[in-house]
Amino acid sequence: MKNVVFAVVMLLGFWANAQKTITVDKLPSSTEEFIQFRDKIANTPEGGAVAFVVATMLYSQNPSMGRECVIIQTDMSQLDASNSGYKGYNLRSSNDFQLKQIDSKKYIPFSYAQGTSNENGYQLPSGSFKIKVERTADAGNGLMKAFVWSTGADSARPITLKKNDKGMWKAYEFSSIMVGVRPPVVKSRGAADGDF
Repeated sequence: MKNVVFAVVMLLGFWANAQKTITVDKLPSSTEEFIQFRDKIANTPEGGAVAFVVATMLYSQNPSMGRECVIIQTDMSQLDASNSGYKGYNLRSSNDFQLKQIDSKKYIPFSYAQGTSNENGYQLPSGSFKIKVERTADAGNGLMKAFVWSTGADSARPITLKKNDKGMWKAYEFSSIMVGVRPPVVKSRGAADGDF
C-alpha cells in the first residue's frame, strides 16, 4: 500500500510540474526591448518557446520589426547569411515560408495567449497575458521539444529548441506554431454594433 501511495504522489507531482504558465507583462515595442525580454526568459526551453511566440506576435503587428525578432529567436543553424534581415542573417527559405503563413492569418500568434478565443477575435487582454507551455521532451542531439497551448486548437503545438553558446534557447523547428487555428467568429454588422 505504501508503494502505491508513493507512486500516486509521484505521478501527481509530475503532472503538477508538467505545465508552466509564463506571464508576459507587455509586448516589446522595439527590437532592443525584445532582446531584453528574451534575455530574461529564454534561459529555459519553455522561456525560449514563449519568446518565439512573442516574436511572431510582433511579426503579425509589424512585419519588419517582428521579422528581426523572429530571426533573433531562431537558432543560427536555421539562418542564412544575407544582406537583408537582421545583422547579416535571414531565415532560410523554408522557415521564411512558414513565417509568412501568418500574413493571411495574423490572429494565429495571439491564439497562444491564454484568455483569447475565436469568439473575441484572439484579442490580447489589456495589460499582461499568460502563455501556457507543456514540459519539454528531449528530442536528441541537444534539442528539446516544448508544447505551447493555443486557445484556438484542441491540443498543444510543438516547437523544437536548441541552446546556444550564451545559454539562450532558440527555435530550431517551429512549423507547427504556424498551423492554422479556429478562425475568428465574424459577426454581422448589426451584431457588432449590438443590435442583436
